[in-house]
Amino acid sequence: MMSETMQATPARPGRRAAPSALLRAQAALCAEWIKLRSLRSMLVTPALAAAVCIGYADFLCWRFTHRWHTFDAANKAGFQPLDTNFNVLVIGVLFFGVLGAFVVTNEYDNGLIRATLAATPQRGLILAAKTALVMLIALLSSAVLCFTAFLTGQGILAGGHLPHVTLADAGVLGRVLGAIFYLTAASLIGLFIGVLARSAAVAITCVFGVFLVLPTLLNSLHGGVWRHTVPYLPSNLGNALWLSPTGWLVRPTVAALGLGAYIMVLGALATYSLRSRDA
Repeated sequence: MMSETMQATPARPGRRAAPSALLRAQAALCAEWIKLRSLRSMLVTPALAAAVCIGYADFLCWRFTHRWHTFDAANKAGFQPLDTNFNVLVIGVLFFGVLGAFVVTNEYDNGLIRATLAATPQRGLILAAKTALVMLIALLSSAVLCFTAFLTGQGILAGGHLPHVTLADAGVLGRVLGAIFYLTAASLIGLFIGVLARSAAVAITCVFGVFLVLPTLLNSLHGGVWRHTVPYLPSNLGNALWLSPTGWLVRPTVAALGLGAYIMVLGALATYSLRSRDA
């Protein structure tokens, strides 16, 4: 009698399905959020920007109320309440640009970027997660800053019986929203500069150069060169979104598109740099 020898064939472990793109995006966002929460600069920089900008804006409005009686008729007629209120954005944009730069340069300075890239090899996904979180943080922070500065500053002007505006006045809400967009765009520009620079010191220098030094240097140019360069610098495009219309600033729509173009070009360069260079 023949007996059959039954040999059990070991079952091959099935391949685990690769996580979906949505799950990978959620994991990247969660990881980046945990890192951002641990950064002191994510709390200190927006808080410092709000304190400096709101405090200085209110001080300027208060100063005008106490010196109004010294102005002549021409100065009183040319007084722009919202320009007076939002002139501090020249300083505020630096805070937001540095805020974006700190998000990535902190990882390069302490070496954490190697662990980040090892955990998430999709480098474009890492940058996309950082971009989304920086945009959200900057949008919320700039909205609080701009609306608070507007309400307190215009309240001071109204209390001093000076010309003032409200959100219901024509074009005012659009200019406030333009200021918010400008600060948010500055944070993204700072983020992408940080990816390209890989150093906090270099990135901060570049942010100051783009938003402060470069416009000052090019303002001395004249003729065709001035006309085709200075109005399209990031800082002057941002000014066109909140400043009263002038003869040399571009229209707000063109300014918004121009800032968007800067963001896309720098984002593409940052993505290429992150993918092609070693950590």
